[in-house]
Amino acid sequence: MTPSDERKEKAPGVCSTCGELLTVWITPDGTIHPISPHNTCSCDDPALRIVEADDVFEEDVH
Repeated sequence: MTPSDERKEKAPGVCSTCGELLTVWITPDGTIHPISPHNTCSCDDPALRIVEADDVFEEDVH
């Protein structure tokens, strides 16, 4: 691992646009990135944020 990798923190994330849950990296400057290109939503311009303890998600029942 490089020193820059050691400063990143892994966290649960969500796209505010579509509601997709994913795992993200948080950099020291607060930037949020998906862990990999395969671990993201299909939005053209994802609005990623960290999942907070008080977030409520509706169960998608089809």
